[in-house]
Amino acid sequence: MFQPDSDIQQSSTLTAFLKDCGADSYEDLANRANAEPDWFWDRIIDLAGIKFNRPYTQLRDISEGPESIKWAVDGALNLTETCLDARIAEGLGDKTAIDWVGEDESRRSWTYSDLSAEAARVASALARRGVKPGQAVGIYLPMIPEIEAAFLGIARLGAIAVPLFSGFAPPAIISRLNDAKAVAVLTADATPRRGKPVWMEAALAEALEEVPSVHTLISLRRFGGSVADPTRDLDWQETIGQADPTFPAHPLDADAPLLIAYTSGTTGRPKGVVHTHLGVQAKATCDFLLCLDMKRDDRHLWMTDMGWVMGPLTLLSVLLSGATLVLAEGAPSMPTDPFRLLRIASELKVTHLGVAPTLVRQFMTQDPAPLPDYDLSQLRIVASTGEPWTDDAWLWHLDHICRRRAVPLNIAGGTELFGAILTSTVLHEIKPGGFSAQSLGVGAKVLREDASDAPQGEVGELVVTQPPMGLTPAIWGDRERYLETYWSTFPGIWRHGDWVRCDPDGTWYILGRSDDTLNIAGKRIGPPEIEAALTETGKVLDAAAIAAPDDIKGVAVVCVCVAAPGVSPDDALVEQLKDRVGEVVSKPFRPREIHFVEALPKTRSMKTMRRIVRAAFLDEDPGDLSSVSNPETMKPIAALRKDQI
Repeated sequence: MFQPDSDIQQSSTLTAFLKDCGADSYEDLANRANAEPDWFWDRIIDLAGIKFNRPYTQLRDISEGPESIKWAVDGALNLTETCLDARIAEGLGDKTAIDWVGEDESRRSWTYSDLSAEAARVASALARRGVKPGQAVGIYLPMIPEIEAAFLGIARLGAIAVPLFSGFAPPAIISRLNDAKAVAVLTADATPRRGKPVWMEAALAEALEEVPSVHTLISLRRFGGSVADPTRDLDWQETIGQADPTFPAHPLDADAPLLIAYTSGTTGRPKGVVHTHLGVQAKATCDFLLCLDMKRDDRHLWMTDMGWVMGPLTLLSVLLSGATLVLAEGAPSMPTDPFRLLRIASELKVTHLGVAPTLVRQFMTQDPAPLPDYDLSQLRIVASTGEPWTDDAWLWHLDHICRRRAVPLNIAGGTELFGAILTSTVLHEIKPGGFSAQSLGVGAKVLREDASDAPQGEVGELVVTQPPMGLTPAIWGDRERYLETYWSTFPGIWRHGDWVRCDPDGTWYILGRSDDTLNIAGKRIGPPEIEAALTETGKVLDAAAIAAPDDIKGVAVVCVCVAAPGVSPDDALVEQLKDRVGEVVSKPFRPREIHFVEALPKTRSMKTMRRIVRAAFLDEDPGDLSSVSNPETMKPIAALRKDQI
């Protein structure tokens, strides 16, 4: 158990909010939020100070069912008016909004006024290139201040942001930009990795050969990179640098898309999760400003990427609270600087820090001798998300990062909610790796397969019974997939895809994904993208990508393959295939192991049963085998794991 200090509890935003709502405890507030969602979300809108250009006539319309919920009916807004204009009107124009440090320790600082002006220039430059509200614009940038201006500028124009993981290879970029029908992309020529430029614009230019909808590319040329297409490719300084810094925000219907956040599922094509201008502000306020206690005086650092939902989430949380975003380019741990994240937190006086269990496990492998030299006394909150903790890693970060003073707050949710289903708060005792409560306004439950409530302590499916503001209303361009993925298992109830249990003391635990989606170091990917990279080589006839426990990453990719006719698998082929996945998908998803068997378990309709592959490989209970047409394939797969022990 960890008990947050009383001074942190008493001065928290959550304590003040409970008092303002007349609630005696967090649980009382959670119960009322679930029972009276209109009352609760109206209070959240007030707390966030969300600005509307046109007031709504009805906050929540659920007449067509929870899967078709509509928020702020008839209302209009643009989030940049709340996150930028309102902050400046409050007198924060000269306050530091972004404090940036590069891989080479170079520094830049932008005020709220600077950020607002650059975002307006982005909007103006895109508008001059013919980009219209409602059209998609890709963001393929490293973590530099311009990436935040890019996101906010696209929003200010009323266009739709499509953030891409900065490490994506061309095939992954192609699939996402084509799905969104993007018309423009903002990028940089390169980003430094260990002192050498990694050429991003070149990879993007290769991808754009197969994305005909893109007519404009604007690149921040930091390293003198070459131009691939003079009719399409523009220089950031010449284009955005000369644009209008006072471009006004374009008002949008409250349910208009703000961004498409791509997350992968189990059916091949990445899912374009849609989020709205209103939803992201409300959910960020609920989770970060209340439960994670982000305040105006905070300096927040969470080393992530804009291509994962934590990138936009941390930016908007900082702006909504009027705090400062400490932005760091590069890796949180490097061979010559293994505790880089902690060193930056110390030197830049970070008060509100984000970590990942994978990173902590990496820290644990290092010599701890430098740790006492880092002054982390200013830390008040250390948040985490993305994957389950192990007890040893959680206790290590409590001792060495939190220093048993900063509060370790764990949240779990996902891209689809732009935040949490489960959370910890400064008002609760906290157990290693657990979540002390459900997030406000989600109606979290644990269900059995028959949709009955699982008793305390029993493992079941994590579901949302009360759709919160911020829950995605759609998968881009695919209504049927949206309904099938999230709403078909338990009609009228959102199934999130996690195994979970809630203990008698109220602590929740996430126990892994209940679907096939791979969650590698907090980054989610669908197995088909990895499998396709293998089979496209012509060396592999069939493949199944699964998640296996890993001492460092928590979870690693393992592939079980069937060799193509005439191919004799050897060590050289295995390394070639691993490299291919890194090139086509991304290096974080490079398989730890690749094994070969004669055949994979199939259904009678010849679908590969990854669930069965994983169970056989990890010696787990495979469950119902009635749909497996060739159960004899399980034994050779089980032998693969034994060969590794």
